[in-house]
Amino acid sequence: EPRRVGMSVGNWSSSTYEPDYESMVQGDRIHRSLYTEPIVFSHEMERIFGCAWVYLGHESEIPEPHDFKLTNLGTRPVILSRDADGTICAFFNRCSHRGVTVCNQDRGNTSRFTCSYHGWTYSSRGELLNVPFSSGMGESFDLGEWSLQRLDRVDSYRGFVFGVLWDRAPSLAEHLGTAATLIDEWVDRAPDRALVVRHGTRRIVARANWKLYLDGAADGLHPFSTHRSFVEMSARHSDGLFLSQFRRDPDDSPMYSVALGNGHQYLDQRPGMDGHVWDATRPAPGTEATVDALEARYGSEGISEILERTTIAGMNVFIFPNLSLVDNSIGVVQPRSVNMTEVLWHVTSLAGAEPESLPLRLRIGEDFPNFGDPDDIENWERAQRGLELVPEAEWLHTGRGVEGDEGTNQYGVTNEGPMRAYHREWLRFMRVDDAESK
Repeated sequence: EPRRVGMSVGNWSSSTYEPDYESMVQGDRIHRSLYTEPIVFSHEMERIFGCAWVYLGHESEIPEPHDFKLTNLGTRPVILSRDADGTICAFFNRCSHRGVTVCNQDRGNTSRFTCSYHGWTYSSRGELLNVPFSSGMGESFDLGEWSLQRLDRVDSYRGFVFGVLWDRAPSLAEHLGTAATLIDEWVDRAPDRALVVRHGTRRIVARANWKLYLDGAADGLHPFSTHRSFVEMSARHSDGLFLSQFRRDPDDSPMYSVALGNGHQYLDQRPGMDGHVWDATRPAPGTEATVDALEARYGSEGISEILERTTIAGMNVFIFPNLSLVDNSIGVVQPRSVNMTEVLWHVTSLAGAEPESLPLRLRIGEDFPNFGDPDDIENWERAQRGLELVPEAEWLHTGRGVEGDEGTNQYGVTNEGPMRAYHREWLRFMRVDDAESK
């Protein structure tokens, strides 16, 4: 019999109350309070986004010295910057004088960040350079002491830049684990084995908890229902097009999902696409003209390779806690509050790819999001409303496929094993004993 938690376990309004997290994540269920309680969200920002490696941005977004972009580490505003020597660094976007954000432009190039309130000025490394009328500060004032607070641990893998606050966190390589090979596979489709992330940002906002995105990161059950109109529309064009494989029982297909460890998840759709991934690509505006132009220039043999790497990847890779690699795009999950989440999508291009293929890749990258994102957002928000408005129904079922999944990390695509695995990683970070050790 599962242990019941909720109002009976303590005063949720108390800032010092420690929820019984151990009882909230069970073998086949999780408690609604993971999605609804502000104290849980506060602890997540401290214990997960304060102690795990968090994706901050891509190296190609800031290619030159003094380039910068704004990003976040949980709810903490961060500036990701290249200094004069081209070294990537990250520091909090918070003036040391009165706490004002010193940068309010999403991206750009500058060697100086000047606070709009009292004019304190910082370098592209976050060092305090100047205080107006500094004679009034006294002889004991030390510029070096009042620089912007830096993230001392910033590291990158294949262009993906991560940062962590906890000085005892494992290395980035240890955190990525086996997911690194999937990042390799995703990136190595490029002729120069690198990505370019400079094609704008698409921002979606949902009145929902951030974990509702994670719950669906490797969920192969929801497309047949949530994205039914997209699935049927694809099937009308051709039964082998992207997502049409979810029209029937997905578990009858060779598609699979994997719990990669450390909370990472993976769903591979390619085995269900019956051949080349390009053959499963849905028509998009301008597709035919671009393909004809590419074939005229590179010939019928060359175009096959070009199209195969230009189209969707057929891979859904989620790196806990906030990085999503889906088809041609990088998704960044940005928690804002217990019931507000942003997801920032960046369509990528392939370094060294034929310039004529770029418009095709961008159009393909826009296809599913224009149809699928509204479906997902609607269900996330409906879930959040149900979770908040019906406290008497405390539990959510997460047990699809739980019987017999011991000793494996690979599942059929409707099995909720990867979601249960990330819930266990969430719990590992949230346990009070582990939190106190941090």
